Amino acid sequence: MSGFETGGGITTGATLRVFDVPDYTNEIIRLKTEGPTQETILKIIEKHSGHRARMLKNYDRYKTNSRGIPIFSRQLERDVTTDRKLNFDYVSEIVDMKTGYFAGSAASYSYDKETPEFKTAKQQLADFFERNRIADINMETTKYCAIAGYSARLIYTDKMGDDRLMYIPGHQAILLNEDGNIIETEFAIRYYGDESGYIIHFYDDTTRYKYQQDGTELRLIEQASHNFAKCPLFGYPNNDELMGDPDKVLEIIDAVDRTLSDVNSEIESFRLAYMIFYGIDINQEILDQMMKTGALGIPAMPGERPLVDYLTKNLNDNVIENHLNRLHSAIYRFSGTPDLSDEAFSGNSSGVALKFKLFGLETKCARFEQKFRAADTRMCEILATKWKVAGITFNPFKVISEFKRNFPLDLLYEIDVLSKSMGVLSEQTRLGLASFIDDVDYEMKQMEAERDAIEPLDLNQNKTIPSVGSGATTDGIVSR
Repeated sequence: MSGFETGGGITTGATLRVFDVPDYTNEIIRLKTEGPTQETILKIIEKHSGHRARMLKNYDRYKTNSRGIPIFSRQLERDVTTDRKLNFDYVSEIVDMKTGYFAGSAASYSYDKETPEFKTAKQQLADFFERNRIADINMETTKYCAIAGYSARLIYTDKMGDDRLMYIPGHQAILLNEDGNIIETEFAIRYYGDESGYIIHFYDDTTRYKYQQDGTELRLIEQASHNFAKCPLFGYPNNDELMGDPDKVLEIIDAVDRTLSDVNSEIESFRLAYMIFYGIDINQEILDQMMKTGALGIPAMPGERPLVDYLTKNLNDNVIENHLNRLHSAIYRFSGTPDLSDEAFSGNSSGVALKFKLFGLETKCARFEQKFRAADTRMCEILATKWKVAGITFNPFKVISEFKRNFPLDLLYEIDVLSKSMGVLSEQTRLGLASFIDDVDYEMKQMEAERDAIEPLDLNQNKTIPSVGSGATTDGIVSR
């Protein structure tokens, strides 16, 4: 596995279920007064280590790495013949469901049309997004936010002088602001590689410092301007608590793993059931012969009735099934994830009914969307500081972003609503109700252009009236 994926090893003895974000206030004050010093940087990394360990643990669970899934490292207190270890991957389902629902339909970005710089600013923004494959970065950002609580992005200038955007997993990024807002960072650290030998990048509002760690010593490798007037490494929080979507239900998921693993072990153990000999003197030679032939014949002991039987276990499958059903329902309920095995998703339910089933997921995504918009605005603020130097007028607060959920459309229902609202609502409001119309103004212009293209009907033009002959009348009705 690469250093980019791991960001270094998990510190031995680190607390993995701590959700409190470390308090970096003292270190931030020192950075403002003393600048980046070896002592301050290493102290910040030390404080972040427990938080990073939790994120790496979640990331391992998402990838189903055995080191991140508790059932695979479980040790039973007693020796058993069969100890199967099964992992039911609810974590990936929770994460992938949100990622696909929120970022599966690419977000659209535009610029305020009423501004005088509209054309140049829109083109500048479009080029930046196209160059950096913004849809893919949005998808990966959303995925890691759902896994571990936050991710980060780095804006930098490449060798060709172009502005580039890079996704950074949260376990590699420490985002510093005195009020705890990881979006509007004052300072930031990215670190990766092997523990105690990290490659460390420190950013402030003008400069990037690159260090090589050697134990408790830092060696400065490079110091250069990053070409922006704000810290170019900034965060995308999943929520204010910086918690991943599966965090609240991990213990319930572990309970499912333990229960199903134990049940599976018991079922497999039936094939290894213990054989009991009543009133029979048995030896290894007889057992070996039995294993070869599959049969056993033993003379009776004096005064006793010989009997060979199996000791088996009776499992109360109703209790186990009810227990698993409760755990299964709790995982979906408390993580805000729809259970696609629900009957509502297999029938012909209306779009409204399905949206009620998706209400928990929609609530999560609505909150995350506001965080995402705020971080996108910060991204544009950082870009604007460099573009201003290049003489490009660009107002980051005039960028308009639109996020559409990746939801199956009920077009028949929407067309019915549009038809019935005609004459009741304004045309712009009416068209805005349709999920399949991305740009209402453009659609209205297209409709107007189509109307203008229709030749007007001339009701006053001369018409040829057939002559009245025998058996006909002037109104065209033949007389009988």
